[in-house]
Amino acid sequence: MTTSAPLPSKPKLSVQAFWLTLSKFIAAIFNIALPILLVRMLSQHDYGVYKQAFLFSATAANLATFGVGLSAFYYMPRQPQRGGQIALNILVYNAMAGLVPLLVLLFYPQALNLVFRTGDLQPYAILLGIGVMLTLTSVLVELMPTALQDVRSSTLFVVGTNLVRSALVLGAALLFRTVRALILASICSAAISVLVLFRYLHRRFGRFWSHFDWHFFGEQLSYALPLGAYGVIYVIRKDLDNYFVSALYKPSEYAIYAIGWLEVPLISLFLESVAAVMVVRVSALQHEGRVEDIRRVMASAINRLAAVQFPMYAILLVAGHDLIVLFYTKTYEASWHIFAVTITLIPLNVFLYDPVVRAYKHLRKFVLFIRIGVLLSLLLGLTPIIRHFGLIGAAVTAVLADLTERLIVGTKVWRTVGGSAQDLSLFADLLRVVGVTFVAALASYSVRLLTGTQPLMVAIAAMGLSFAALYITGFYLFRLPGWETISREHLAQILQSATSRLRNAMS
Repeated sequence: MTTSAPLPSKPKLSVQAFWLTLSKFIAAIFNIALPILLVRMLSQHDYGVYKQAFLFSATAANLATFGVGLSAFYYMPRQPQRGGQIALNILVYNAMAGLVPLLVLLFYPQALNLVFRTGDLQPYAILLGIGVMLTLTSVLVELMPTALQDVRSSTLFVVGTNLVRSALVLGAALLFRTVRALILASICSAAISVLVLFRYLHRRFGRFWSHFDWHFFGEQLSYALPLGAYGVIYVIRKDLDNYFVSALYKPSEYAIYAIGWLEVPLISLFLESVAAVMVVRVSALQHEGRVEDIRRVMASAINRLAAVQFPMYAILLVAGHDLIVLFYTKTYEASWHIFAVTITLIPLNVFLYDPVVRAYKHLRKFVLFIRIGVLLSLLLGLTPIIRHFGLIGAAVTAVLADLTERLIVGTKVWRTVGGSAQDLSLFADLLRVVGVTFVAALASYSVRLLTGTQPLMVAIAAMGLSFAALYITGFYLFRLPGWETISREHLAQILQSATSRLRNAMS
């Protein structure tokens, strides 16, 4: 029988959230820096092949995992005495699921040519198959400690694995400057993560691999797979435009498109934090039948998100061209047009509906139906749109697909919680955010026109400072959502609280 080591005392949720957010913030810095450095070491063609290779690996791994790894968050807290079996079940599933892409690419490497225009990836088919198989398990080195509420290990592994991966990939780029070297470096990074994972699990659960329970394995899969099917549609839709562009354009042209889809990791971190709090709060209110309070909580969250994300979108729109050229060189200047379209998702993400969908089970089928419809529309429309409008057409179509889903699902969610025209007054703060953001963006754009002959760093700094000065002033004058959180007194409390959490976590 698999034994379980005594579980350490669990830190408060606020302490866990603080350390997990900090570790993800540091990891985000690594992920931002890596492509900025790689574009200077690889040719545009090779960078495009590199992005295609890791697009395929990420999609294949996300599809193969089918959400089974996330079942640890459900089972670990409920059955801690079976922690070793829970981990083993996930590892066994990952091994079986990872074999599928590996065997396909081993015996039919030409499969890559079905989704990518050129045969540039085919020579790396076996390496990609191995990479997908290892990636399936390597991501668990961050997930397992989190599920076990082991904050120290989770923080260490999130930062450590991203640091090792960035160092290995950059080292390979510096020494060899080939796509094969980058893939091998990523495989080595994943293998190191797998070894760390097994050592961690052995330290926590002893010889956890010595006992396998088929009945419990089936129970865990029966919980995870239906939820995984829900996520698979999202994964496919999210990456679909990238595959159509890859199928119709050369790797060097795909590199332009990939840079244009530059993510803003800090925005993702903020969204995840708000969404996590909202899920708990809305679920509790729904259980108590307090529908009016759900509408108020939703409106408050949307207003507060807007106060952060609307100005972020505005300054990126004004300074985006200069930022692309500064970070990615003149070679990728054409990515600016794609970037200007794709950052539209930043203000769209303000309108959260996932917490309500999670609270009302009947909405999940509706969302699944809408996502399937949007996916089918993309499958039918992307090819003619890209052929006629080019890369910009692909980006606009992907953003419109997201907007369509949000409008339809958002309307359904609003009706579900009894929203009416009278409730629109809850969003009065949103209009004030838009007004202050517009004035700050207009002033920042005027500064850019005045600094047209200045070096990029000077122009960007001038735009940023002018925007920040006006927006922060308006933020206080009009008391926009969250203004009280950055008052002098509150900031002092945050600093004191953070210091206390640091001491508690280290003790």
